[in-house]
Amino acid sequence: MDVGVDVGGTFTDFVGFRGSEVVTAKVPSTRDPSRAVVQGMQDLGAVGMAHGTTVATNAILERRGARTVFVTTAGFEDLLVIGRQNRPNLYDFRVTRPPPAVVREMCLGARERIDARGRVLRPLTQREARRIAHEVRARNAESVAVCLLFSFLKPQHERMIRKALADLPVSMSHDVLGEFREYERASTAVLDAYVKPLVTRYLADLKAAIERDFFVMKSGGGVGSQNEVSRRPIDMVLSGPAGGVAAAAAVLRGSAGRNLVTFDMGGTSADFSALPGGEPTWRTDAVIDTFPIAIPVVDVESIGAGGGSIAWIDSGGALRVGPTSAGADPGPIAYGKGGTHVTVTDVDLVGGCLGRSLLGGRLALDEPLARRGIEKLADQLHLSLDETILGVQRVVRASMAKAMRLVLARRGLDPKEYALLAFGGAGPMHAWALARELGVRTVLVPFLPGAFSAYGILISPIRVEYSRSVVRPLERAASVMRQTIEEFRERAASDLQAHGLDPRRSRIEASVDLRFRGQSYEISVPARGDLAMAFRREHRRRYGYASRSDRIELVTIRLVARVPRAVPRPRPPNRVAAVAPQSRRVLFDDGWHDTPVHERGRLGVDTEIEGPAVVSEDHATTIVPPGGRLRVDRFGLLEISVGE
Repeated sequence: MDVGVDVGGTFTDFVGFRGSEVVTAKVPSTRDPSRAVVQGMQDLGAVGMAHGTTVATNAILERRGARTVFVTTAGFEDLLVIGRQNRPNLYDFRVTRPPPAVVREMCLGARERIDARGRVLRPLTQREARRIAHEVRARNAESVAVCLLFSFLKPQHERMIRKALADLPVSMSHDVLGEFREYERASTAVLDAYVKPLVTRYLADLKAAIERDFFVMKSGGGVGSQNEVSRRPIDMVLSGPAGGVAAAAAVLRGSAGRNLVTFDMGGTSADFSALPGGEPTWRTDAVIDTFPIAIPVVDVESIGAGGGSIAWIDSGGALRVGPTSAGADPGPIAYGKGGTHVTVTDVDLVGGCLGRSLLGGRLALDEPLARRGIEKLADQLHLSLDETILGVQRVVRASMAKAMRLVLARRGLDPKEYALLAFGGAGPMHAWALARELGVRTVLVPFLPGAFSAYGILISPIRVEYSRSVVRPLERAASVMRQTIEEFRERAASDLQAHGLDPRRSRIEASVDLRFRGQSYEISVPARGDLAMAFRREHRRRYGYASRSDRIELVTIRLVARVPRAVPRPRPPNRVAAVAPQSRRVLFDDGWHDTPVHERGRLGVDTEIEGPAVVSEDHATTIVPPGGRLRVDRFGLLEISVGE
């Protein structure tokens, strides 16, 4: 049996299928993530896996990457320091940027030059390549990033330096990102090199532990082999949230192009992504800790708001929640492991939303201990216990609402035209309040909500992708588009065969990035039909206008090949004999309510429940507010009308 594995900051989730039977597991994450992975696989008796992890992301955020040397064209050694003039606060004269991943003393210039047309102005000699290699070794480098000017047009100089550094991990910019914009290409190559030794060791150790090859979730959706990701680890930097988006797209197939926003709230963070018409969206301008990553990634907005997010009081006496998390160890106060800071989980427990245990009863929660912690916070805030519980919930929900508005506003989307698909251990618990605040009318809760991202990782297709910048007027680009797409098709077939896959099973999607002449950024449209018309239509939808006379430029050609994998899906439960539900008191904005608690496994298709109500299952809890209404649809999804 193969399983999907999602390594989070608090829990590690597993989903697999034995025939038509779904099996799941959730174990606390460990400081060495591979320990939790191996434990969960052993618990389920799994053999193979598809794996999503934040190992590379955390290494960048915590500055735990390799000692990296950056090699560029002589005269451009300050590229990483200068960067762009973008500022988080335009009028803040005290604003500071974090230092680059590679300090200036580790930046070297190679005496060579290629111009903007790909012509060699100054050849790179073998002697110069050896000099660069000597300088790199003198700095005790653990990894090397090479980004020479216009190397995406003519990469032989980068390859010469790579050959001279055969004993070190090297990331070549034309391999990592064959596109223009020197700073973004350099930043992406540097981050690839920065995490390469760490990721290579991690994946090798994991392979040794499970004694076979496995797949790794990629930031752009889809999976690749662990060998492929070891060669280009930048592909997994933003892989964690991509699994949930992939699962959402799979669940929506056959639902007549429904508009959706995903809401994944786990123990450490909350992630949002828009799926207009049920299709994922991508971006090529992602940023991690102010460093641009220009590869295509699933368009996800993440904030530090989860069940483990810590409530605290700032210097002005205001209540704040997150982004710091209590993690899995010591975790929230209710875990009884020595945690002393009130978290969202603690207030959800004392407020009645959460039951007295997690992980299907394997992790008991200490409600009296959590209550005492909240009472101390309430005394500091000069509020009652109930006001403090509601205050923490409102603050964390306000942070999440802000992120969701950003996801929708950036694309000109109206929340009222979207449903909210809530998953993660805490997502279905808070989704109703978030929907009411944003004017979203419907909340959907999928099967396996607590391990939904792991399910998405399990079913994601195998994916390879290619890109190349070719800047020229669109009317003179037909030949180069045709030749480049054909070259990419041949490379895709070769790469898929190298993975032991049949290229004839692949789905090929070519696209082009276009812009009006003089614009700084592009819009991607499918490479078929009338490209100019498609570009103007998308430009008008996104920005409200589109010139009929301005010339259009081709900027970048892209191709993605996907090989589908089996998509198992849990069967909706059959309606079982009615059993009087238990109840517990739950605190809502208008006070405490005696609220029935239903077991999800007993809710068959077409079951309807009036709010307030709690729906409980092993790894998640769903809340239906007063005035809301729940219905189980034909696919087994919980559809909640949240009311006013």
